[in-house]
Amino acid sequence: MSISITSDLGYRLAEDGTIAHQAELEELAEAVKGFAPGAAAALVDRAGTEIARLRAWAVARSALMGRVADAAADLESATAGRGAFRLVA
Repeated sequence: MSISITSDLGYRLAEDGTIAHQAELEELAEAVKGFAPGAAAALVDRAGTEIARLRAWAVARSALMGRVADAAADLESATAGRGAFRLVA
């Protein structure tokens, strides 16, 4: 699965409402349900309030970005000691 969370999604959610971006929220919920199950459920809960879905978006995005940062740090740590030279762009 591939997920793209653009920096302007938060602005679009605030401007258009969460119902207008249901597909993006469902994709995000699927991506985070393993490590942020409460936020994932709230993202797609149509019986919930708009503010609850917006808060869930913030929690889910933060959790996902934290996972990405952790994975990058783990990769960097794992490759740091391999060989005398390392190309850094």
